Amino acid sequence: MRKLFGSVDLCHALIRLGFKADNQHGTSHLKFHPPTSHKIPLGIRPFMIVQLSKKQFDKHTRSRYVTELVKMGFAKKSILEALE
Repeated sequence: MRKLFGSVDLCHALIRLGFKADNQHGTSHLKFHPPTSHKIPLGIRPFMIVQLSKKQFDKHTRSRYVTELVKMGFAKKSILEALE
């Protein structure tokens, strides 16, 4: 995984993983829903929220996004490949 990535890179990675974006309604955040074929574990929210217009996320935020995808049942290797 690259050390730096921003909201554009994260959105492209989510699309590569099969996520679909909701329509944006005048906000700086975008909601992505996972593929319908992907089963989300109980207790995990079934969507991702991405803060837009970020050229680069800080280290903690980058780690949180990757961890959230792992908790949703995606393999860390496929996440890191999608982010490259």
